[in-house]
Amino acid sequence: MRQYNNILVIIEPKKDKQLALERAIQIARFNPKVTITALRLIYNFTNEIRFLGKKTELATHNDAEEATQAELNKLIAETLALHPDVKDKGVKIVPKLKWVSDISDGMLEEANSGIYDLLIKGANHHGILDSIIFTPHDWNLLRHAVLPVVIAKDHPWTGDSSIVVAVDFTSTEKQLMNVLLLREAQMLSTITKTPIHLVNSAPVVLPTVMLEVPNYAPELYAESILAEHKRRIMDFAKLHHIPESQCHIAEGMPDDVLPKLCQKLNANTVFIASVGRSGVGAALVGNTCEEIVDFINADLFVLNRKTVTHEQKAAHTQE
Repeated sequence: MRQYNNILVIIEPKKDKQLALERAIQIARFNPKVTITALRLIYNFTNEIRFLGKKTELATHNDAEEATQAELNKLIAETLALHPDVKDKGVKIVPKLKWVSDISDGMLEEANSGIYDLLIKGANHHGILDSIIFTPHDWNLLRHAVLPVVIAKDHPWTGDSSIVVAVDFTSTEKQLMNVLLLREAQMLSTITKTPIHLVNSAPVVLPTVMLEVPNYAPELYAESILAEHKRRIMDFAKLHHIPESQCHIAEGMPDDVLPKLCQKLNANTVFIASVGRSGVGAALVGNTCEEIVDFINADLFVLNRKTVTHEQKAAHTQE
């Protein structure tokens, strides 16, 4: 199983609590060899202020960078002071500034640079119009990052919590992602000693044509759908040595079922795949991962198609 040795953390300006940095430090407790890069993006406003001369522009640029660097160094020092055990283990937190013309693109460019093997970002609040008018930064990362992304939420990791893996058997591609998600979850489970639970939803949508079939019983159709989903999750669990008691399935749509199951299981981390939609379709439809992001009070660990393709290419190159 893979160990995360280079973690990229997005520092959020004007926030008292840096959720992503706190979560990275928790991971570092289990792997002291980790290097945490604390990335602070600086918006390059000089392109919008045409009247500045070159000397004034350079001075303004240098002043902004110097002030931001000092602020970032102070944040790291204060954070390490709150976690002396991590500091004593020699965990490195490296400050990094990056000038960008677009915050979202800047995050993605750094994430996809090939230096890091995990990205952690604090969760932002979304509204329904956010997805329609523009793509929030974390949604952009979920769709296009080529490395696993963790969206950290403000909740403690406790001993009685659990790790939840949302599995989907509707296509061959998603079945492959089930395995990859489980492998990542097993790594976290090993270091945190937290049990893994598999969850799945069984949407029962009655075909319209069946309404006209004589003696057709909708309840039997629903039972057959639920039984098929249960068979698949149990077969998957048996193959990967997950106890039957740690498999959970419920009738309903994923965006309704998954948050309820996660709350019931007291999940601290939820592993889920994102289909990586883009364009108008993503804004209006979204996908399960994005639809539940606000309704689960747990960290979201997300793999998308680009992540899987990138890692498969990397593995092939190493061979």
